[in-house]
Amino acid sequence: MSRKPIDDLRWGWRCPRCNTDVPVSRDPDSETFYWECPREGCPTVGFGFTSRRRARIGLREYRERYRNIYR
Repeated sequence: MSRKPIDDLRWGWRCPRCNTDVPVSRDPDSETFYWECPREGCPTVGFGFTSRRRARIGLREYRERYRNIYR
């Protein structure tokens, strides 16, 4: 299995729906990480990740899947 290189994971990614920068945050109640589009009315969200890195990878994968739907 070939691994695709992951770009610099220190920063967030862009929302697949509206192309806004999406921050990754930690949920103090569940001690997991999540991302949520900050743009008003955009429903894009991901939660339950065990690390900030996994949350960013999840956002990247979601973005790739979302793009493939509309190709």
